[in-house]
Amino acid sequence: MKKIGILAFGDKYGGGVYQYTQSIIDALKEDKTNKYIIFCSSNDDRFDSYGLEVRKIDKPRSSLFVKIVRAFQLFLFIQRPWFFTKEELDKFSDIDIFLSPAISPYPHFYMNKIFVFTLHDMQERYYPKFFSKYERLIRWLNNRALARSAAKIICESNFVKNDIVKFLRINEDKISVIQSPPPENFLNYKFEAEQFKKIKKKYGLPEKFIFYPAQCWFHKNHIKLVEAFKIVSEKYDDVYLILTGSQQNNYNNLIARIDELGLQTKIKHLGYIDYEDLPYLYKMSQFLVMPTLFESVSIPIYEAFTLEVAVCSSNVTALPEQVGNAGLIFDPNSINDIAEKMMAYLSNEELRKIKARLGFERVRGFNHEEYKKKLIGVLQSV
Repeated sequence: MKKIGILAFGDKYGGGVYQYTQSIIDALKEDKTNKYIIFCSSNDDRFDSYGLEVRKIDKPRSSLFVKIVRAFQLFLFIQRPWFFTKEELDKFSDIDIFLSPAISPYPHFYMNKIFVFTLHDMQERYYPKFFSKYERLIRWLNNRALARSAAKIICESNFVKNDIVKFLRINEDKISVIQSPPPENFLNYKFEAEQFKKIKKKYGLPEKFIFYPAQCWFHKNHIKLVEAFKIVSEKYDDVYLILTGSQQNNYNNLIARIDELGLQTKIKHLGYIDYEDLPYLYKMSQFLVMPTLFESVSIPIYEAFTLEVAVCSSNVTALPEQVGNAGLIFDPNSINDIAEKMMAYLSNEELRKIKARLGFERVRGFNHEEYKKKLIGVLQSV
């Protein structure tokens, strides 16, 4: 029996990796062929009831000197645990294989341990303008060092697999494409009638709204969405746009554009909302809109499919592969195309029902048991 260390250091405000990590642990928690140890920060209690060993540790802050040395370690493939405290070494040393859902070298790369990691996307190769020079350097160092040092690489689409082969020159046999289902609580979700009223009051939700849950990163394309919604709102005055997600680097630009378009009363940005409330917002919405410019796989699309909510999505990267015929797709750079597809849904309730059903059929057999088998297969191959 191997000891598998699952690294769950992701921040809930940091995007989809947080949910992705939870899906992995949901899938593996019942496996008895390995012993799983979860590593997370000291203030994270979400895995305390999972029946797995949880080791809590807060990553020490690194000085500038340490950051520079570790950057050179990545560049030169020097896998040594320099600067690790005794507590870190004690907590990590007995692990046979690390499973890292995030693109991070800590602690597995530096400790020269066997590891499997997920490379979610190589967006910086397509949209360098969305990243500072420092961010592009860090992504290059991490992707290069981890891809070459890992025993196996997991990604969620053939699009990303092709990028890994193309940009990092990794043999495709080292890469496994495994799509992640939504976290377990979304599958077979049981809604409570009274809760709809409470959630609606809690967030001041209107009767009819389009829903977009996403962090305010540049590539999430909020600006084009609100410009398209301006066209929609001129024809459908009773429809609103509800946005959720943490206020990242494009938030101020988004609010300014909403003000310029005079949509302050038609668009609400709720910020980060309680995760247990999220299914109700999906279900109360007319449909999910996903105007992103870049995505390996969109977790909100799978969440919407699981809850039988219609999806309206951009046609970029791996999204057509993910959506298939179960949604309407558009060019995310065309305001008119985004607006046209949204209005196609608003004008045709039957179309929304048909697409919602197709989406549900698409994920009906997409469960954690099957996901577990694929993950264990990768770990056994190591």
